Amino acid sequence: MFIKALNQFSKLFLHHQSFAAYIEPIMQVFKPAWRAGFFSAKVIAISPCSHDFLSVTLKPSRQWRSHIAGQHISLTVEVNGRLLTRVFTLASSPDYFKATGLVRLLIKTSSLGQFTGQLQQALRLQSWCNISPARGDFIFKSWHKPSVFVAGGSGITPMLAMLEQQLSNTNSPMQLLYFAKADAHQCTNELTALAKRFAHFSFSLLTRDALTPLTQHINLDARPDVYCCGPAGFMQQIADFAKQHKLGYFQESFGLALPKLTDDSQFSVKINKDTHVVTSNDVLLSQFEAKKFPVQRGCGIGICHQCQCIKKSGVVRNLKTNQLSDTGEQLIQLCVSQAVSDLELQL
Repeated sequence: MFIKALNQFSKLFLHHQSFAAYIEPIMQVFKPAWRAGFFSAKVIAISPCSHDFLSVTLKPSRQWRSHIAGQHISLTVEVNGRLLTRVFTLASSPDYFKATGLVRLLIKTSSLGQFTGQLQQALRLQSWCNISPARGDFIFKSWHKPSVFVAGGSGITPMLAMLEQQLSNTNSPMQLLYFAKADAHQCTNELTALAKRFAHFSFSLLTRDALTPLTQHINLDARPDVYCCGPAGFMQQIADFAKQHKLGYFQESFGLALPKLTDDSQFSVKINKDTHVVTSNDVLLSQFEAKKFPVQRGCGIGICHQCQCIKKSGVVRNLKTNQLSDTGEQLIQLCVSQAVSDLELQL
């Protein structure tokens, strides 16, 4: 109760999401790796994989609790003095963490990526980073019926954790349909080992073909539950198929599914002493970045709070909750805020 009251005081008077965030600079004088709301983790191993994937093994601090297979974490690293945060699904099981104290991430990198393009340089062996508690409800629920896992590209990561954890907990058939570019499938040795160990598991390494439906390998006679993770369009095709045939369907959804904004109303935004124009058809962060304003991008999906600023006046809509702010001074997150009136902000 006291902590809740302290955090409320911090929001109202100190303009920070929590009191811990307010005292973070002081704490870092004594513990440089300390981050409010996060746990420290040591980099135990980091190795490049084929097709620009990176395998990262971390040892979280003892305070970090385990996860449920299929959940994700926020990973924060410091790059050139700037904290960057992105969300990644854990590719290892809770049993692996229990036995070793380690967790593994399998990350698709891009040389053009603001975060993943610098990740291998930022994460040195024995260096420290920060991770959040595990979150998400993309977890296995089908112990007593057949299940089909459909993965596209880096969408294989939660499937690896769920298969590793749950194959020994059920005798029901489990099938993996893994779509990737030719020769770009990851962790095939692990999948082969699981298939040899568990007779009720099988997997297929597939490539996408514009002329062939993604769902052709799903056996409708078995009435399986379908678990899916991959690009948005990929998941939509599988979701539509499952709905059409009344199959149980679950998908990874740690990303921010913002509603489509069609309103192009324009509003003035006073920032410090200058006035600018924004529209209501995009979040404030994207528009400010396009204008090269001094804003910080973190996760971009409303989790890490690195893009927060003080709204002095005006009304914004939080697109994660669809709630309107009040008209007075308030802390907002630019990455999920849509202008619905003229604004005054303090960056």
